[in-house]
Amino acid sequence: MSIISITLTRLKNEQHAQFHESVHTLFQRVTPETLGIVAIYALYLQAFKNELESLSLIVKSELTVQISEQDRVRDGIFRGFSDTVKGFRNHFDPDMREPANRLWNVLLHYGNISKKSLDAQTAAINDMLREFQRDELKTAIEILQLQQWCDKIDEENQKFHQLMMQRYSESVGKTTYRMKTARVETDKYYRAITNELDIQELTGRKTAEFNETLIELNAIVKRFKNILAQQFGKLKIKN
Repeated sequence: MSIISITLTRLKNEQHAQFHESVHTLFQRVTPETLGIVAIYALYLQAFKNELESLSLIVKSELTVQISEQDRVRDGIFRGFSDTVKGFRNHFDPDMREPANRLWNVLLHYGNISKKSLDAQTAAINDMLREFQRDELKTAIEILQLQQWCDKIDEENQKFHQLMMQRYSESVGKTTYRMKTARVETDKYYRAITNELDIQELTGRKTAEFNETLIELNAIVKRFKNILAQQFGKLKIKN
């Protein structure tokens, strides 16, 4: 029974930490001694602790509250703009409905921006505003007198971007264990452990406890593969 592979780099920071927390809990319960992974597990555990430290600094950042609030403001302005365009689509004057429909088609293309990740929202809004510079859309905005809305969306989006850049700088300055580096180390030792367990299984280790451990580890992997499948809009990822 081979251990199922998973692309851990695709997990978000919190999900990545939760995956390894689940694996760590399993190994602690069965014990590294029983599994024959004492030395490599010690390295894995230290790497995971470093990752949790990095994640904690990000979560506890003084800027986190400001970022959350600015995201709320940005979402509110965008919803107001979207609702305004939607309202114009029902205007009694067809000369107002037509430009509204042109803008609405662009909004449909970008979908529910507020549901995207924070950085993806920033990129989508910037891209949308660039789209609005096309002649026919620029004219539509002028007819409906929506330029102030666009300017306000841009203003709040840029404020959000600056806060995110400040947090990136802050997190780098506060810890020697940057999240990206910490994740790579945790994953490296996790793979070393799974390789060792696979070798043990291939060379004839067949105890009930060992087999149950592999079954439970694969169940953890499947759960997080399903999370990835949902995030990337797939019904399932082949195991």
